[in-house]
Amino acid sequence: MTEHLRLVRRGWWILLLAAVGGAAGALLVTGHMPVRYAAAVSLMVDQRGSADPLSQQRVKSYARLVTSRRVLKEVATAERLDPATLDVRSEVVPGTVLLRAIVTDGDPDRAARVANRIGGELSGLIHTLERRTAIGVTVIDRATPPANPVSPRPPLNVTAGILLGLVFAYGLLMLRSRLDTTIADSDDLAAAAGAPTLGVVGRSRRRPLIADGHAEAFRALRTNLRFVGADGGPRSLLVTSCGSGEGKSTLAINLALAVAGTGRRVALVDADLRRPSVARLLGLEGRSMGLTDVLAGSARLPEVLQRRQDLDVLPGGPVPADPGELAGSPGMRRLIADLAADHDLVVVDAPPLLPVSDAVVLATACDGVLLVARAGRTRRESLAQAVARLTRVDARLVGGVLNFAPVRPRSPYPEERARPAGFR
Repeated sequence: MTEHLRLVRRGWWILLLAAVGGAAGALLVTGHMPVRYAAAVSLMVDQRGSADPLSQQRVKSYARLVTSRRVLKEVATAERLDPATLDVRSEVVPGTVLLRAIVTDGDPDRAARVANRIGGELSGLIHTLERRTAIGVTVIDRATPPANPVSPRPPLNVTAGILLGLVFAYGLLMLRSRLDTTIADSDDLAAAAGAPTLGVVGRSRRRPLIADGHAEAFRALRTNLRFVGADGGPRSLLVTSCGSGEGKSTLAINLALAVAGTGRRVALVDADLRRPSVARLLGLEGRSMGLTDVLAGSARLPEVLQRRQDLDVLPGGPVPADPGELAGSPGMRRLIADLAADHDLVVVDAPPLLPVSDAVVLATACDGVLLVARAGRTRRESLAQAVARLTRVDARLVGGVLNFAPVRPRSPYPEERARPAGFR
């Protein structure tokens, strides 16, 4: 049921268009349908004083005679019609000896005349067939020209059109859901990662650092992280993703700045030693020394830490020959531990989990891991593989963040603009 509700919530506009289209199509078809009227004559099987117990059984046989070739030919000849054009059916009133002959025609007067002639012809035919018995058929209610047509029926047709449109649209949504395995919303992310979605960040044309349109999203993420666990959240947090281009570095910077904005001491470490980007994004490219120099012993940590908006930043430094070895070195673990001892929070920007193993070994040196997924790009199977890698090393996955989510630009509230369509 949850999956069906998510599909409806996500594709409500498709369902709405399908319902409108179905109704419009039904009205169009209805306008081209011929108008038909139905007139009915009621007959009763008369025992004429006989206690024949087979009367009710005979009613069914007499009902079949209503549409017999003999009756229809006589009626058509009298009305100067083609027998093949007559639309006649019969029905038996359950539990009684009553039957009806119903005639449908485009002319209400002709429908009534044909119905009455059928009643007369059937009565005469039964009299001929049952002349040796006391059984007969009597017309008890003659047909009258109907005032309202039985076809087309616009309300019924429109309802059917809407239902057909909804069924067709929902089928398309189901098919798209089965074929599209990308993460679409926070529910998808939570289900695929097996961890709560701690934040949703909207799509942006540029890569902002606490831009007004997204500040509330990062403040919400900051608040949610403080309630992870019973000790006020992790002291060292690894930020990573399944693959490249999912916005993990920008998110790590914004999160660090959002936490530092509360007065807490925050350190941001660029541990993506293969493609370091923190210094470039923060405008700190004037100095080339960074993390790799500290790990290589050519510089001390206080010498390479840089200050940016109440934030201590440790750039990645020169790209080393073997980034994987440095990421898993004891020196890296000691460095993160030393920073955590002097700061309230250490945010570590790590490489993606799937292409290389750096983030996996770095995850064991941090208190928690924040997994970033890009809406409409990250696939569920990729998330499952990433989570499996973290699980194998007993890393603590605190939650996920949905990045580049579709936004609601017209909402007056920033937190609403940062939510994807259908997010609750």
